[in-house]
Amino acid sequence: MVRRAASLRVVFGIVALDLIGFGILIPQLGVYGVKFGASPFTVGLLISVYSLMQLVAAPVLGRLSDRYGRRPVLLISQVGSLVGYVLFAFAHSLPLLFVARIIDGVSGGNISTAQAVVADITPPKDRARGMGVIGAAFGLGFVLGPALGGFLGAWGGNLAIGLFAAGLVALNLVCTFFFLPESRAPGGPEGHARTLKGASLAMHLPVVGRCLVLVLVFTTAFAQMEGTFSVYLLTRFLSTGPVPLQGGLFLQAALPDAAVLREASLRAGWLFAVVGVLSALVQGGLVRRLVGGGEGRPGREAPVAAVGFGLTAAGLALLPVAPGYAWLFPVMGLLAVGSALVNPCLSALVSVHAPPERLGAVLGAYQAFGSLGRIVGPALGGWLFTRLGPGAPYGTAAVMVAGAGLLALSLVAQARMAGAGAEQRS
Repeated sequence: MVRRAASLRVVFGIVALDLIGFGILIPQLGVYGVKFGASPFTVGLLISVYSLMQLVAAPVLGRLSDRYGRRPVLLISQVGSLVGYVLFAFAHSLPLLFVARIIDGVSGGNISTAQAVVADITPPKDRARGMGVIGAAFGLGFVLGPALGGFLGAWGGNLAIGLFAAGLVALNLVCTFFFLPESRAPGGPEGHARTLKGASLAMHLPVVGRCLVLVLVFTTAFAQMEGTFSVYLLTRFLSTGPVPLQGGLFLQAALPDAAVLREASLRAGWLFAVVGVLSALVQGGLVRRLVGGGEGRPGREAPVAAVGFGLTAAGLALLPVAPGYAWLFPVMGLLAVGSALVNPCLSALVSVHAPPERLGAVLGAYQAFGSLGRIVGPALGGWLFTRLGPGAPYGTAAVMVAGAGLLALSLVAQARMAGAGAEQRS
């Protein structure tokens, strides 16, 4: 039991760091992309490439861990993350930023291996609680990452961010080496269903299939905001006038100086910190009270998720019309509360309505749909920003989330019917 708890703590650190690594660069990638003369579309690609490489690498690293063990795969992937962050720290051109993000994305594919460790060391009756460690690490990474990135970027630019993240990886590497024993039993069954097969199975399940569509649309829309937000701050509140740039109208008179870049990083950091704190508060206590249920009683996940979609759509629609920087705080508050209601409720619905014998494959498909949204969203947002102007990504995202909210309303009845059917069968 003690060894299991220690292993879970190490796994928590691995996954939290992977997600901090994704989020920590969100405010800074836009700032430094602009510094190197990138268009908003290219900035979106900088963010998308991480999730793309992570999606590609996750099943490969999972199968390697089935063959050679979890521990060596985790150690090697952490070395890769260390290299990627050091490269980012000293990057002085756009191609080097891309190379650094590609390396980090491949290394970040170790999340599937971390999930396999949890499955190895927890009995079936405790599996859901063990996988909750992964979910908590995801939440912590998304909460801390963007805020840390903004403040570190304002203080020391990409050098500070890269070296800070590299230091965290080094600490995690030491903990993995000394405190994480091999969990893979020799000759045990393979634990990784193929993503496409798992997604095909999940899409045909009542409630679950609709949740997969919803998480894809929601994540794509939300990632449009994340991928363009720092550039939006620069162009909307820190620029001096419009000039045409490569690919379309880009509202900036010239490449910003160091003081403007620091100000953009700092402002993004404060805003993402507000999002992180509100998300933690809502997910930490409010969601549980709103959802209710427990002890065999159905919860209210579907209607709570529908409310979250509505709040998020409102925040996205208000974002491009905020009259000043201070107005962005209540707008980002709407986005924080909305996303904090949507994400845990959708994942809870999936876990409740997935067949127990397919739970791993279904949860893997759910994560894959979320990763796909984080690939498409930033690139789409950057393209809309470049072609149609700064407000286009947020208006488009608001329409997408509002449409998904209508689908979530129909999910209320479907979830109630599925729950009633399950009670009758039991």
